[in-house]
Amino acid sequence: MAPPAAPEQHWADAHKLAAEDKLPLKEPQPGPPKGRTFIPQLRFVHFDLKGAPPKVAYLKQVFLLIREAGANGILLEYEDMFPYHGMLEPIRAKNAFKKSDIAKILLAAKESKLEVIPLVQTFGHLEFVLKLPEFRHIREADEHPTALCPSRNESFTVVSAIVDQVLELHPNAKWLHIGCDEVFHMGYCSRCMQRDREDLFLTHVQRVARHVRERHGRVPIIWDDMLRQISAEKLKPLGKLVEPMVWSYVKDVYRFISYSNWATYSEAFDAIWAASAFKGAFGETLTVPNVRMHLENNEGWLEVMNEQHAKFPNFRGIVVTGWQRYDHFATLCELLPAGLPSLILNLLVLSNGAYSTDLVSKFQELLKCSHSRTQMDLQNDPYLWQKGYGCFFPWLSSAIKKANDYLHDVTIGKAWVTEYNVRRNMTLPSRVDQVLEEHSSTLYTLTSLIHQARDVLREVFDEYTVAEWIEQNIYPSVVRLEKLWNDGLSIKKTRTWPVRPLEPLPDLRRFNIGGV
Repeated sequence: MAPPAAPEQHWADAHKLAAEDKLPLKEPQPGPPKGRTFIPQLRFVHFDLKGAPPKVAYLKQVFLLIREAGANGILLEYEDMFPYHGMLEPIRAKNAFKKSDIAKILLAAKESKLEVIPLVQTFGHLEFVLKLPEFRHIREADEHPTALCPSRNESFTVVSAIVDQVLELHPNAKWLHIGCDEVFHMGYCSRCMQRDREDLFLTHVQRVARHVRERHGRVPIIWDDMLRQISAEKLKPLGKLVEPMVWSYVKDVYRFISYSNWATYSEAFDAIWAASAFKGAFGETLTVPNVRMHLENNEGWLEVMNEQHAKFPNFRGIVVTGWQRYDHFATLCELLPAGLPSLILNLLVLSNGAYSTDLVSKFQELLKCSHSRTQMDLQNDPYLWQKGYGCFFPWLSSAIKKANDYLHDVTIGKAWVTEYNVRRNMTLPSRVDQVLEEHSSTLYTLTSLIHQARDVLREVFDEYTVAEWIEQNIYPSVVRLEKLWNDGLSIKKTRTWPVRPLEPLPDLRRFNIGGV
């Protein structure tokens, strides 16, 4: 079989579809919902821990908060943050949780009356394993450290060891989420090319699922996206082993999971889950989630669940996902503290069946935010800058925008400290002084922001995560500002200048320009 086509862009599609939706948000209504009867029994919150684990003490506080907002379970995606040992020790991050940390997290969840489901990837999104030289040989395609080769026995050895170690520390878990989403790279190696892609996928997932059931007595859960093009007949054997978790992060859930998909799933599976999002779905580098778009997504899921739940003997409930990175190699997107207002609001909506004025009051009460007396207006304030986010990084976006606007204005909008001026050492010194007048105040704002962010983030994360977030979000603007200052000082020193025309830039000759 030929190598598969380019990967499907689920995240990009979700972002595009959400951006296309221009309909105004429905205003919250007083009182309980009318005409809607289904409220999901299980309401889990997904904690994406990869590469940036919150401190255990902070997680304890969040557990109490989400329980008050209506959650009754958590989905813990450890990735490289689990204390792997033995043959798996190389995949353990240097700042991974210790076994004692896991015990404290599970105890805190129990005290908050939250059921725990661990999540481990077992097919795709195994970058944290396959990036390493020790496991390079089990990649499906050497240039893509994302999916393992299901035709190699050692692949199953590694995956089963991951499952065993995680479940050893979660003795009371009823379910284990084994991932299996976005397995883009299948059918590349010489052995896999001889097999049907659907069979490749189903055979491997069934093997892992049997291991989870037969050795550990737990029920495996998988993401559903790889199942959407497979017939009910082919899915039925899998339906005896796993429960799918159907995910979509846009307002119109049916645009990704059609009515025919639901019909197929109802033929193949007795139990099913839904998955929405409260952050990490509408932009890889966002620092604060768009609460309006996430609310629309969760309201959309309420409508879908109300229509579809009767088709299944067990419609378990919904997991509200909160992605911290789009994959192992991606930079951080919205951090957990910045996502809390979105999470709390959406949990309240899912627990009550609709967005109502009563919930707005409860939302204000739970967040205990200094800006809580202002009226919530998601239509005109979709990020809740004037509401919940008065508690979290209120200065970040405005400060970064101010710095970037200033840099653009000085280096592109004005004609004396552009790249050309600096490269050619040609400018008018008095003009340089003028354009640098706001430099000191702008740089001071950013350096102050670094200190504030550092102190706030240290309450939640370790120093590695604090440093990573600042390097990604604030440090680049500081470096650009410092370069601008040094460039300005340098070109101001010139006291005589050459006669025009200046000699063409030598590098332009590769475009057949400047051969004079």
